[in-house]
Amino acid sequence: MTALKARAARWRLTPVQRLWTASLGLLLAACGLWFGVVRLLPVYATPQLPWWTLVPLFFAADRWPLTLNVRRGAPALGMAAAPLIIGLFFLTPTDVLLAYAGGIALSSLLRRPRAAAQALFAIAQFVVLSALSEIVFHAFRMPSDGFAWQAWVAAGLAVSVLVAGNTTALVFLDQQGSSRLRWRELYHKVGYAVGGAAASACFGLIAVEFIHFTVSGLVVVAVLAAILLTGYRVYVAEHQERLALEFLHGAGDALGSRELESAIVQLLNRARAMFSAEIAQLTIFPSATGEKAFRTTVYPTRPAQVMEPLDLGQLDDVLEAERDGVIVDRHNSPPATVDMLARRGINEAMVAVLRGENRLLGALLVGGHLDSRSFDARDLQLFQTLAIQTCTTLENGRLERSIARLSELQEQLTHQAFHDSLTGLANRTLFGDRIEHALQRAARVGRSVAVLFIDVDDFKGVNDTLGHAAGDALLVGVADRLRRSLRRPDTAARLGGDEFAVVLEDVHNVQEAEMVAKRIFDNLRTPFEANGQAVKVRVSIGVAFSDAAEDNASALMRHADVAMYAAKGAGKDRHVVFTPGMDSDIVSRHRLRSDLEAALAADQFVVHYQPVVDLTCGDIVALEALVRWRHPHRGLVPPSEFIPLAEESGLILPLGDFVLRTACHTLLRLQARFPRAEPLAVTVNISARQLEHHLFVESVFNAVKESGIVPESLVLELTESILLEDSSQTTKLEALRRAGIRIAIDDFGTGYSSLSYLRNLPIDTLKIAKPFVDDLGTGGGSGDFAHAIVGLGRALHLSLIAEGIELPEQVALLRNLGCTLGQGFYLSHPVADEEIEFLLRQGGVDLERVDADSTLLDQVIPLPIPG
Repeated sequence: MTALKARAARWRLTPVQRLWTASLGLLLAACGLWFGVVRLLPVYATPQLPWWTLVPLFFAADRWPLTLNVRRGAPALGMAAAPLIIGLFFLTPTDVLLAYAGGIALSSLLRRPRAAAQALFAIAQFVVLSALSEIVFHAFRMPSDGFAWQAWVAAGLAVSVLVAGNTTALVFLDQQGSSRLRWRELYHKVGYAVGGAAASACFGLIAVEFIHFTVSGLVVVAVLAAILLTGYRVYVAEHQERLALEFLHGAGDALGSRELESAIVQLLNRARAMFSAEIAQLTIFPSATGEKAFRTTVYPTRPAQVMEPLDLGQLDDVLEAERDGVIVDRHNSPPATVDMLARRGINEAMVAVLRGENRLLGALLVGGHLDSRSFDARDLQLFQTLAIQTCTTLENGRLERSIARLSELQEQLTHQAFHDSLTGLANRTLFGDRIEHALQRAARVGRSVAVLFIDVDDFKGVNDTLGHAAGDALLVGVADRLRRSLRRPDTAARLGGDEFAVVLEDVHNVQEAEMVAKRIFDNLRTPFEANGQAVKVRVSIGVAFSDAAEDNASALMRHADVAMYAAKGAGKDRHVVFTPGMDSDIVSRHRLRSDLEAALAADQFVVHYQPVVDLTCGDIVALEALVRWRHPHRGLVPPSEFIPLAEESGLILPLGDFVLRTACHTLLRLQARFPRAEPLAVTVNISARQLEHHLFVESVFNAVKESGIVPESLVLELTESILLEDSSQTTKLEALRRAGIRIAIDDFGTGYSSLSYLRNLPIDTLKIAKPFVDDLGTGGGSGDFAHAIVGLGRALHLSLIAEGIELPEQVALLRNLGCTLGQGFYLSHPVADEEIEFLLRQGGVDLERVDADSTLLDQVIPLPIPG
């Protein structure tokens, strides 16, 4: 559709081209009519007059057209009906044409030349209409012995042909200046044209009677014509004066508008319509050095070009212009002015320079007449008044103040386009540009450039817990401290979200960049205040150093990004310098992260269960739910690979919710199939991101309620480090524990592990970490830590579960220590729920059949995991 519109636009004729086409068509029709029919027609009545007798009448009809100049001009043929009717009766058709040509030629000598297309259209129009009028007039059978009623009817019909032709031409010319007809204006124009033609025809018929009676009647006709024409001209002048006053009043209202752009467009539209012009243009010159000029241009059919900025070299409006205005055209102007008109596609224009007391204020231009006439002295006088009115407004400073505000607004928009709206730092676009300039300068002076990518660790948790307003305030604070960490020539930027970047210029070696990274860490150590709370900020920084082999902005930014993700993968709160080969690892990590985002929707996650076994009898008392990822290409992905990615991306929240709900529903099904006095329980691991979420407690309650299990059957496992880092979350755990849900500390012994600390936590179970279980049953291990943890658990009346049991000796030693629950590969690997059902049907684990070379897997018949 767009291509079709473009092709149609290329073939669409301009108004001047349409005028030429219509004129040539009319001339061809005129030649056919005159040479085929009209030249053979006789004179109707006597006396036969010479052709030159009608030259003055045609001259008067063309020189002083009987039309009102109502905003756009009408065809100048209103009075031509009178000499035409006289010619129908007393001249041969050829003499009528000669008389018209003589009158037009004489009129052209006494006024500004018309555009060629307009002049040709007027001539072709009259020739065709006069030919048709001759044919209609002579088509009637009329007595040759005098004037009869048939002659009057024939003359009336001939004039009707003239009026119809004039009206058609009026509609055609009106459409040259507009894409649609303005019916109200056209109605008035057609009315004036028809009225003028009717009056002219009546005058012509009266003249015919006088001439037929006596040739000296021409004198009476001339006197009567002069009286009528003078009166009509007085009326026209009065009407034009009223229109001019209305126009100036409307222009004043437009200039007084508070909306700058609409005021200028309204003013120029009024001027263009008043002068029947193709273009109206106002240029406002800058008031100070270094500023730009602004130009607004309006057209009849095209959209306006509003307040376009210009350089001083583009100001061609002032050529040959005077203070009060001047008319310029392509015929009598210097080449520079002709070029100015040609660039605008017009043949003539009125131009005025708007001068203030101390400087040039601007320039006003109205050009290209839509009708057949040219600009005259009356147009220029009105234009000069408009220019003075506009100049006064500019001198008073109203528009200039608006221009100043517009310039300030443009500067603000430019600043906003290249800076982050929240922090005021450079944005990604400006940052890339600064890197390019820094690299160019570094190449000249023999230095290097370093780029640092900075990501705020775990920022999403701040937004989730304290709200987005607090998060935004935190980002502003980080940006401020980042600025204070840099030298003056260095640039800091916010790339989006919680990602920042720095470009360091004139760097000698990578150690200088690392020093800046350390300074950033130091400045961020002091906690921030957000919503009355102290918030510690940790960041991961990637450092990239420019290399002559690949010194471009995109490569540096990519390397810094890769190094930053390497820092996050290495444990966060550190900086990593980019090294070759790091790309492939990060690309693989990014690909896995992208796959992870689609895995939930594609049902690629499954939950396996590792039994918690009673070490005294082998009964399965609980199941630990462990998520597994069935990747379509890589198979089962280890949790150690995708859990950190889920933590970074925030996918741990929906993933954790999936595991919790799945485990609860599976537990209910197993409890129904294998009822026992002490119901089977399920333990689910909870991450720090889940615990920090404000809807965490509600989501746990919903999972329990929807599944239908009793709350006491659910155990939530948290690592010791989670509770150490954020003790404020204990209120959530207390709420869960009051509802009956049990809390366990996973990997106990790897953290603070004090009696006073544990006494204040709402927990039910301690899980002895695998390193302490490993000490049992080995030649060099004493098991003192495991013994201490068991004693601590007993003192606090907590349940104890040993993790990571891999040897039969460990089972016996744990029983001797008093720890009766355990899990590990020696007892069972994590398996699908179908295999758990098999174990439950067997009554649990037969500890007597498990020896040093046999694990529980030997007792399990593997079942396929449903795809």
